[in-house]
Amino acid sequence: MQFLGTQIVSYPLLYQIKQFWPACHLRVVAQDAVSQHYLTLPWVDAFTQADKLPEVYRAMEGSADLVIALHFASEKYGIAALLKRPKFRLGFKNKRVTDFVWTHSHRKDFSEYMGLANLRVLAAFKDFDAAQAARQCVQALAAIEGQTSIVGSSELVHANDASDSRSRLSESSAHPPSAGDANAPQIVLMPGGGAGDYKRWPIEHYVALADLLKPTLMPQASFCFVMGPDEAEQYRWLQSLGRSDFVYLMTRPLSEIAKAVMGTKLVVANDCGPSHLAQFAGVPYVGVFHESNREWFWARKTSADVLPQDGTCEIKNVTPEQVLGACQRVLSLAVSNDSYSPSEG
Repeated sequence: MQFLGTQIVSYPLLYQIKQFWPACHLRVVAQDAVSQHYLTLPWVDAFTQADKLPEVYRAMEGSADLVIALHFASEKYGIAALLKRPKFRLGFKNKRVTDFVWTHSHRKDFSEYMGLANLRVLAAFKDFDAAQAARQCVQALAAIEGQTSIVGSSELVHANDASDSRSRLSESSAHPPSAGDANAPQIVLMPGGGAGDYKRWPIEHYVALADLLKPTLMPQASFCFVMGPDEAEQYRWLQSLGRSDFVYLMTRPLSEIAKAVMGTKLVVANDCGPSHLAQFAGVPYVGVFHESNREWFWARKTSADVLPQDGTCEIKNVTPEQVLGACQRVLSLAVSNDSYSPSEG
């Protein structure tokens, strides 16, 4: 799949592989043309697009010692691994014919967060703390200077810096605040959703939530909106409000989003790609969903998912008051970033 989130949930696994074996040659093989999401990472040495079984077979280098298959619904990766016979073969068991191929495996559970499940495949071979690895991956991304998985042109602007709603999305040269910056936004909001409007909580609800959060929890809070090219219309509307407490990460590299996430007190997000950085980081997190989907939500002490309460799957029917209540709960249970417990998860 070409959705950004599908790629991001593999990042902590790639990070941890390089922690175990820093000198290894790490090749990512994917069926779609998503090389831009991997080759900018410091842990990936090569990328091969391979869709059909013969292509997957050829992509598995004969000298490979270890193969990890994250695709749990296709037999072709198991067949290719069986034919190539690398010494160690890791994958999901999912009641498939090729389940026997894996020397080490993790049973697929569709109620388990996908990013965590990917890590547990590797942990079946060599144990480690999955939650700690996920957080350290985001910290490593935040430390990268330059381009990492860019999804569009680049911009961070303050509301008062915008000339008008017709200005081009790439005209600002400002830089985002880094983790630990005293001026970093205290709350990060992610209203994106590349899969479609059914996953997007209305932008007006996000603004209403900000207005509820300020007097209730954080009177001096500023809000950083993380947005992509699909949210251009919402971005222009937000700018038109002229809010001095709003800043924007508009189609920025993931490294800069990671910096904002590591420096925040709270993230509220739709089911979108960058939301996984917040979930990996272990910061207080509230996800707004049109329906329950535990494959894309990491249930933890300091996370909460909010769903429509009227029996529908209409995300617009989730009220700002519902999300405020979830924010209050996760913040009341949250530990500070400095005292984060890596073993949670």
